Amino acid sequence: MIAFGGSEVKAFVTGAAGMLGTSLLPVLREHEHTIAATDIRFLDDDMGKLDVRNFEEMSRVISDFGPDILYHLAAETNLETCEEQVDYAYETNFVGTQNACMVCRNLGIPLVYVSTAGVFDGTKLEPYTEFDNPNPINVYGSSKLEGEKIVREILPEHYVVRAGWMIGGADRDRKFVHKIMDQLDNGTKTIHAVTDRTGTPTYAPAFSRVLEKLIRTGRYGTYHLACKGRASRFEVAREMLRILNRSDVSIKPVTSDFFKEEFFAPRPRSEEMRNYVLDLISMNDMPHWGESLNTYLQTFFADRFH
Repeated sequence: MIAFGGSEVKAFVTGAAGMLGTSLLPVLREHEHTIAATDIRFLDDDMGKLDVRNFEEMSRVISDFGPDILYHLAAETNLETCEEQVDYAYETNFVGTQNACMVCRNLGIPLVYVSTAGVFDGTKLEPYTEFDNPNPINVYGSSKLEGEKIVREILPEHYVVRAGWMIGGADRDRKFVHKIMDQLDNGTKTIHAVTDRTGTPTYAPAFSRVLEKLIRTGRYGTYHLACKGRASRFEVAREMLRILNRSDVSIKPVTSDFFKEEFFAPRPRSEEMRNYVLDLISMNDMPHWGESLNTYLQTFFADRFH
């Protein structure tokens, strides 16, 4: 267990340039962590380049920094890319995670592995808990689940944390909210959104704050970490239009078949999650997704309001 409080904590972060990384880094800095932030794509003065698929490189870079904990965020999250490039998906999401585990084992430090609601098949009528059996239906979910398995096999001191539909990231956002904002910026007057897929939107800054508190407890294990509530893509888009006061834009409900050419990877009917273990230990401080969506839009898109 990390000795938080009296001594400096050194945190190494992979995949730090993504949606979650850009929210997690400020939280860690706020708690006076010394951070080594790395990513394979984005480089700036505060971030180094690291390919997690290369064990020798990963071992050298992390060992040179000498961290107390490794936050492993690096992953391929595009479902279509994973379906088309299966080897690449497993190299990134499984081998990259295996490499992270081996480095942590060699250094004697814990690992935080961010996983996904996509490890479930979506057939459950109620939100999934940590005690439900995963059964992924696409390459992305399968590769992330294999990452979970190798974490548990190699490293006793671990946190496997499953996130829901991620909201946040501002200019790094490549998910649903960003796509809707792009349509609005391009003058779209009719938005089509899916009603037959549901999930639990998850605000990256809130996720990061609760995650940091969880790590302080030393309670290793598997956790769901998503906002409260559930929604379809249609409901999220509708709420966005309401918050932005875009009564000039209409929204039409469609099924997933409407987008099947662009988004051809199979998707679970439900990716709804409950933070059951956090509830049990009285640490579920996540807000409702609607509140978080409002905060996100008010904070990063204030100029878009009508």
